[in-house]
Amino acid sequence: MMQLIDTTLREGEQAPGVCFDLLLKKKIAQGLVATGLAEIELGIAVAGDLDLAEFSHWFQALYPEQSFSLWSRCCFADIYFARSLNPSVLALSVPVSDLHLHDKLAKDRNWARESLREAIRFAFFLGTGKVAVGFEDATRADNGFIREMADIAREEGAFRLRLADTVGIATPKVMGQKIDAVAGLGLEIGVHCHNDFGMATANTIASLEYGAGWADVTVLGLGERAGNSRLEEVASFLKLQKGGAAYDLLAMCRLSRFLAQETGRQVPGARPILGEDIFTCETGLHLQGLMANPQTYEPYDPSCVGGKRRILVGAKAGRHAVGKTVQRLGFAKPDPIGLENLTRRVRALSHEKRRPLVDHEVVGLAVSCLGHS
Repeated sequence: MMQLIDTTLREGEQAPGVCFDLLLKKKIAQGLVATGLAEIELGIAVAGDLDLAEFSHWFQALYPEQSFSLWSRCCFADIYFARSLNPSVLALSVPVSDLHLHDKLAKDRNWARESLREAIRFAFFLGTGKVAVGFEDATRADNGFIREMADIAREEGAFRLRLADTVGIATPKVMGQKIDAVAGLGLEIGVHCHNDFGMATANTIASLEYGAGWADVTVLGLGERAGNSRLEEVASFLKLQKGGAAYDLLAMCRLSRFLAQETGRQVPGARPILGEDIFTCETGLHLQGLMANPQTYEPYDPSCVGGKRRILVGAKAGRHAVGKTVQRLGFAKPDPIGLENLTRRVRALSHEKRRPLVDHEVVGLAVSCLGHS
């Protein structure tokens, strides 16, 4: 089963210039629950974080049935604090690439092995119900070492392993190879993909097709650098193309637009799922197809994501589209000569104005070419 973990409240807040106060965190959480996600990562457990403690208690009181996780380093103080907040899942993280171990932490593989083993044992000693393990920088790590670390996680009782493409350098093929490296151990597999080369959504979907059962996403793809896999893209694809979980895409889009406003993010008109222009068409052949059957040039109905279809006539419009447009505006079906003349006039005026024409402009041309409606 393909399931999503939203990590907007953890990874998303790491985006430059983004800071969620407690009230905004609550609004985001409400939107995420309404979307219908399997798991929501509420934040990073750092010993003594009173804001996270208040937020976690509020969340559990309001949504007792919603699974949530807390991210933690393999640090005893942080694990102890995380356990006190009673998460559904404690998600421990450890780097697995030599680059991160040596250059960031001045540690080695032996340290990683022992840290992981001791952290999982300590979490269970405290009474933690479910422990997941995240491998940071897995796509730059040796597959043999990844397998070794996965074995440790399994032996110590972790139920899920998350492979992170920390700097977004993977391709779908590479993600498949990483998943193969830990397959067959009885661990559930998740992925966490960054978007540095614009591959996050593709890598996430491919990973799920390769056998991963879980994938991280964030609203708007918020995250460090170029961000992460976008909730709106992955959830919509799983629902509309894979027949996946019953995500509420309208609730998801409302949350996405709300958070765009709160964080000062622009949503381009051509942005998948959210863009205002993605159901706008001007090209002649495409218009003809849309008017006959919208499925010819639309992968899903605009209403699924709260969008609206817009048909424009302009420099690329054909006779069919122009004829249908003037009939919509109240004119009788044009004769072939009148329609040919009107189509030339529509294209010429559109070229002159360097944009599609609005209805009153089409009406003006139609009156001169066809007579009154």
